[in-house]
This record gives sequence, C-alpha cells and structure tokens, in this order.
Amino acid sequence: MSYFFVGDLNILKDKRLTPIDRLVYFSLVSFMSSKDGKCYPRYATIKRDLGISKASINRSIKHLAKLKLITVKRLSSTNLYLLSQQVELEKNRIKRLKSQFDSTDVSQRHLLIKPSLYNYNRNVNKYHRGKFISPPAANHSKTTIEYKGEKYEYCAEFGNYIEYRNKKGDKVAKHKWKDEPIKKFDAIEKVAS
Repeated sequence: MSYFFVGDLNILKDKRLTPIDRLVYFSLVSFMSSKDGKCYPRYATIKRDLGISKASINRSIKHLAKLKLITVKRLSSTNLYLLSQQVELEKNRIKRLKSQFDSTDVSQRHLLIKPSLYNYNRNVNKYHRGKFISPPAANHSKTTIEYKGEKYEYCAEFGNYIEYRNKKGDKVAKHKWKDEPIKKFDAIEKVAS
C-alpha cells in the first residue's frame, strides 16, 4: 500500500460514478503496484479502510468494471484488479517529470517541490549526529520592569516565570509570555503573595 498516489481527475469528475465508486477506485489505486498496475486487496481490507459495507464495495467494483475503469479477475482467495488507466497516468507523470528535470534548462527547476525534510528551519529543535541542538533562547538578562514605582532588574528564571530583583533584594516574577499581573514572592519561601 502506498502512502500517496496521483489521483486521476477524470475519475473525480466522472458523473457516472457515485462517491462510493470513487472511494473504492482510489482505495484500489492505493494498493496498486506502480510497475504493472495490479493489486490484490480483499473486500475486508477495503471495508476496514473505507468503513463501507462489502455489498457496497461489490456493487462499486462491478460498476467500475462495467465502465472499463478496472479489470477484475477472480483468484482462489481474492480478486486481481488491473488499473490500466491509472498505470498510463503514472507513466505520463513520470515521463513529464523526466522531461522537465532531466534537461539542462535550469528555468524549470523551481517546479520541483522539495520534501519537508529540506524545508525546515535550521535554528529550531533538531538532532544533529545524535546530539540535540536546542533552539536559541530568549535573552532576558538585560530586561527591567517597573512594579509599584520601583525598578526591578532581571535575576533568574524558573519554569515559565522570569524573576526580577530590586536594590533592596525584594523579588517579583512575571510570566514569560502570558499577560498576567506581576507576582511578588517572599525571597525565602518563594510563595506568591
């Protein structure tokens, strides 16, 4: 089963198909081998994935076969499904990609969408050769605040709070990102008053 596939817009826009027909078709596509267009899912597997009854699946498969969108061959314990239209779509997509990116023309290179592996911010949490590199921390060391007419300077941090101390040694704490009132702490017990 593939994690992603290219869906055929003709299937999505075909008025002859019901929504369940489309679901069953794309479920079959998700099981399809990209080399030969064959898949072998059982009704129970499709039922588990889509949450629809076996009767609905059977009806949809017969309808898709009648419209010649799939070919069904009965095997001993399951069915063989051949999705020739989807195989042609995959071949055309690969041919188109090769024609765009195998040339020396650099002007079309921006069309390639890089996976998210390459689009991450290098300054955020990441593991590099087994070693954790933490994100840059906010520097509060030069901050000061006014509280009840007195000036308090940064002294420490604990949890989500920043501690400030005035010249007398009184401490207050302010939440790092919430807009809460400043809390005054007893310097010995660290109890908010």
